[in-house]
Amino acid sequence: MRVWLLVAAVVVCVSSVQADRILFLNPISSKSHKNFYMGIINPLADRGHQVTMVSAYKPSKVRQNVREVVLPDMDISKFIPNLFGGKLTGPLTLIREAPTKCSDALEKQEMQNLLKEEFDLIILSAFLSDCFLSVVHQMKLPYIYVIPAGLMAPFGDLLGNTNFPSYIASKLFTFKHPMTFTQRALSTLSDVLSAVVTEYHVIPSMENECRRRGLCPEDMPSLSVLRYNTSLALINSVKTVDMPPRPYVPSVIHLGGIHCGSAQPLPKDLDDWVKGAGSDGFIFFSLGSAVTPSSMPEEHRQTLVKVFGSLKQRVLWKWDKDTMDDLPPNVRLGKWLPQQDILGDPRLRLFITHGGLLSTLESMYHGVPVLGMPVFADQETNMVEVEADGWGSVLLWDDLSPDTLKEKLQFVMTNQELKARVAHRSAVMKDQPQHPTEVAVYWVEYVLRHNGATHLRCPSLDMPWYKLYNVDVWVTVVGVMLLFFWLFYRLVRALLRCIFSSGAKHKVD
Repeated sequence: MRVWLLVAAVVVCVSSVQADRILFLNPISSKSHKNFYMGIINPLADRGHQVTMVSAYKPSKVRQNVREVVLPDMDISKFIPNLFGGKLTGPLTLIREAPTKCSDALEKQEMQNLLKEEFDLIILSAFLSDCFLSVVHQMKLPYIYVIPAGLMAPFGDLLGNTNFPSYIASKLFTFKHPMTFTQRALSTLSDVLSAVVTEYHVIPSMENECRRRGLCPEDMPSLSVLRYNTSLALINSVKTVDMPPRPYVPSVIHLGGIHCGSAQPLPKDLDDWVKGAGSDGFIFFSLGSAVTPSSMPEEHRQTLVKVFGSLKQRVLWKWDKDTMDDLPPNVRLGKWLPQQDILGDPRLRLFITHGGLLSTLESMYHGVPVLGMPVFADQETNMVEVEADGWGSVLLWDDLSPDTLKEKLQFVMTNQELKARVAHRSAVMKDQPQHPTEVAVYWVEYVLRHNGATHLRCPSLDMPWYKLYNVDVWVTVVGVMLLFFWLFYRLVRALLRCIFSSGAKHKVD
């Protein structure tokens, strides 16, 4: 009887959930970002919501309640240069190409067809997709930003979340807290420059291109206005592992690690290969999905091959080609590898990573020490933070040599303090009141229930900077104090003159 009552209660709860139609717009992103996005989409679909995702990448599998609309020729790997050219090469190219590429994506017939359909909510990637706010305007729907990174300064401005460059360094730098005066000055100026470039170049350029093509309606407000009307921001960050901790407004929702999960057994052929390593275990080396491994300079590849071939451990190397002429017998290549299953394997001794945020969070979740070899963008900053936090080390490509690589590998694999620290960080990351999937579903449905949840909007969004930071108040206070001291000075001076002139007069008499 109790079983039937329980079943009935579950049926009632499930049936009480309204199935809403959600449009998830992810037109421009790297392939890895989709892992984070699917971590949000899948639980929404499990709740019965109908999710339509617009993406540049084909679905890996078909899911019930999820429809994926693929925009052809929008894969960012097709229009960014060799990322080994410098950590700013990729980001600067994306910023330059964003206005054109955003309108290219919006103009696709696959996207235009969706404007004829009805939806209840839009979830929009904040990654160079601002021209898609025209879709928000045309559909007259509430929208949520989804950010595949932490809340960097330009994104925080969209929510009214005050940034503190005095102790939260700009992602352009690798400064550690506490920062020196010079570092704080550079971090502050970097945030200001980033905001100015975004507000006065990227967004206007994107809007001009969108309007020129007739994709943005004439009655649409400026993108600079629309982009501040979001209900929430779903960010790929774990609040309790922020280093250093920082404050957030209520409309910032942390979903870091939503794409992480328990490791499954390795495929049989890969498992047999790992078993062959015996007690020495194996090393996993991956540069993620945005970097093309074979584009690295040949001298770097030769150094890696030489060192990997000298190790007792076997090395599993994510590589974009089927073969490598001088491949050592203890090294195995793979175009696609089940990264989380590998990271969760107890025989893994070390993860050599490019330092992307998704891989960094997966390493933390599974408690694996890392050797970071960052390539571009925020990867170096991520790895410097890991090193400062004590569960990994960093090796820059400019410093790569057989000796430095071997020294770093041995240090990370044998250092027990690193292993203890990453185990602690893993425990902290997993110790949350709710799983990120539950958090995501709750807040998306919250916005649906409350018609956009405008009551969460931070008042700072509507305040000029001088009021927000009380500049006018402090100028008045300082002015009044200066006036007081000036009057006090004049009064004392007058009294002293009176006293001394009176004394001098008596003396003459």
